[in-house]
Amino acid sequence: MIPDDAVFCCYCGVRMEGAPAAQRRRRRRPRGTGSVWKDARNKSRPFVAVAADGTRIGTFATSGEAVKALDDVNASKISPERQTYTLADVYDRWSELHYPKITVKAQQSYANAYRKAAALHDRRIAELKTEDYQRVLSQMMAAGASRSLCEKERQLFSQLCQYAINQDIIHTNYSTALVLPEAGAPKTRVLSADEVQSIRSMTDDARLGETARIALTLIYTGMRLNELLTARRENVHADDGYLIGGEKTEAGRDRVIPLHPDIMPYILQWLDGNDTPYLIPSKYGLPRDHNNVRKSFNSLMRKLGIEGVTPHTCRHTAATKFAAAGLPPEVTKQILGHADITTTLNIYTHPDVQNLIENARRVKWT
Repeated sequence: MIPDDAVFCCYCGVRMEGAPAAQRRRRRRPRGTGSVWKDARNKSRPFVAVAADGTRIGTFATSGEAVKALDDVNASKISPERQTYTLADVYDRWSELHYPKITVKAQQSYANAYRKAAALHDRRIAELKTEDYQRVLSQMMAAGASRSLCEKERQLFSQLCQYAINQDIIHTNYSTALVLPEAGAPKTRVLSADEVQSIRSMTDDARLGETARIALTLIYTGMRLNELLTARRENVHADDGYLIGGEKTEAGRDRVIPLHPDIMPYILQWLDGNDTPYLIPSKYGLPRDHNNVRKSFNSLMRKLGIEGVTPHTCRHTAATKFAAAGLPPEVTKQILGHADITTTLNIYTHPDVQNLIENARRVKWT
């Protein structure tokens, strides 16, 4: 006789009619691969994925999504902690490595770009895509930000994405497809030979002579204004016709900058009787404030009737003059301290129309 509470027939093994359905045995995850559990308090995303070391990866709508996220972490061997890095976490770690390699001014530019991305700071970088970064740029453009500021923003996103790629947190640099505002026409120009001569005529002026000598030194050397103002006397090799200086990039720092004979009298004048560490010191023995020099430069240009120029125009003038004189692009690149020769060719050299015409006429067609 078969007992009333029997689940299976004791003679043939068949499941008895009315017996409770068999419970499916839950498959346990392999040891050391983490776990997925259900939090009944979270109605929309109740399934929780937890890594083997106890790090909570996140919450999910279904158990399948939670299992997949956990398997992705294990498959890629990414530290669960790094998997949860926010943009702020990546920025902190990237800047700690990158900032010591660049100037304070460059650090400030990156910090300003980072502040503009405040909406993304607390987002996991693994979740950010091109549209998220583009939204920041679009807001900047709507607010009237210049292309250069937008370019710096994209540059920051690219650096952070590349850092995350190197750490195996993401596998795609989502900044490469970002859209920037159209580049406007170049705002800079070069000084003509007559304008350079006008500046030279002011070198003995009681009020603006010093500024004229600084302007000519910038024109003849191609130095940035701050590079000249922070140049140290110990790095000036007047007898050999050069100085060691520069800033901004690795290619620009500690480079050889030739000193043309035309400006050597100014260099010697600054060296003579100067017992400070700097070539052109202020009256307090410190580097001159570049803002004050810019104001004086503007006063000089107004007096001479020269419009649309800044101290940086002198650098463009130098690059263009070097190219017109036949200096190889690589030599010009080294003098100016550019890391990439395309910067020298595409930005800093301006074609001389007459020079182009004369060279084109040299071609023999028959």
